[in-house]
Amino acid sequence: MGAPESELSAVFAKTARNRIKRAHEDARYERAEVYRILEAGFVCHIGYCIDGQPYATPTAYWRNGDRVFWHGSSAGRMIRALAGGAPLCLTVALFDGLVLARSGFHTSINYRSVMAFGTAEKTEGRAAKLAALEAMMERIVPGR
Repeated sequence: MGAPESELSAVFAKTARNRIKRAHEDARYERAEVYRILEAGFVCHIGYCIDGQPYATPTAYWRNGDRVFWHGSSAGRMIRALAGGAPLCLTVALFDGLVLARSGFHTSINYRSVMAFGTAEKTEGRAAKLAALEAMMERIVPGR
């Protein structure tokens, strides 16, 4: 499952790929803040490409330690496309409120979001799959 949270850096490293360029003062790279956003949401979008065509598939997700799991069918194109180690982007956005102004230029939406880059690893074995399913259900409907 990866390193225990106590052994992980408190801040995710800024890289050329993940560094926010506009409104960078609003960006947060603290692990705790990223995890708070992930734990508040239920639906993520998985971005990937197949033959140059981009897709963004919405699906249920949950976090376990420093890993994010999501639900998908082994027969679906998303899982088949990502099984070979293709790069992906996982996004979660939480709507916080509307910012209404007299001018449309100053009207906006407040939200918090996470954008994570990586590759997928298939959950293998009956016990691991059962543990993942139980973790998903505990996340969605605790105690069920």
